[in-house]
Amino acid sequence: RVLDSNPLLEAFGNAQTVRNDNSSRFGKYIQLQFDVEDPVNAVYAGHTMPSCVLAGSKCEVYLLEKSRVVHHEPEERTYHIFYQLLASDNAIKAE
Repeated sequence: RVLDSNPLLEAFGNAQTVRNDNSSRFGKYIQLQFDVEDPVNAVYAGHTMPSCVLAGSKCEVYLLEKSRVVHHEPEERTYHIFYQLLASDNAIKAE
């Protein structure tokens, strides 16, 4: 579930450059939060090590090239999301 947001983030943060059609122009820091079993309870439950369950996550996203929003080289494109919005169905745009 943590990585489900990645395609959306890529649409906002990836752009076509001269060298790469899908170049990542953003940074992402994902902090995973775990719920760890109490060591004493683990021993009573017969575990050699406490269990650990993913309890949540926090994702920090930041653009590396904010200038690309307003300017890019002639042979390059800006962020994919702008082209995806323009290519969307007119009924969706009307909403």
